[in-house]
Amino acid sequence: MSEAAPAIKKPDPNFELAKIRTTLALERTLLAWIRTGLTLIGFGFTLSKFMHDMIQTGHFQTTMLYPREVGIAMMTLGITGLTGGLLDYRRRMKHVHEGVETEVWTAAFIVSVVLVALSVYVMISLIVGMYFPKT
Repeated sequence: MSEAAPAIKKPDPNFELAKIRTTLALERTLLAWIRTGLTLIGFGFTLSKFMHDMIQTGHFQTTMLYPREVGIAMMTLGITGLTGGLLDYRRRMKHVHEGVETEVWTAAFIVSVVLVALSVYVMISLIVGMYFPKT
């Protein structure tokens, strides 16, 4: 009574190519999130810092702090969008490579994490400097 050994399935090359294409599409989407987030963060910081300096030097007289808050809100929106893009990338990568040990720490992912950390630091220091100036 001889039992036949189970046939070893070869991975379907079309399926493997589809996974590679999907992975590259996810990478491009993350890079788009980086560009969008960096644009919002950079413009928000510039607007906020510019208005803060204009008010401090007396070139701009206002009792409203509106432009600074808009800049901070744009920075917050950029950070939130980039964080959402990171989480979405990670979740979809795990789904695409389900059951296979894969690494989500790609170069774009690392750049995104560092960008979020630096942006949060800059935003907090900007807020502290504006609302709690050193005497």
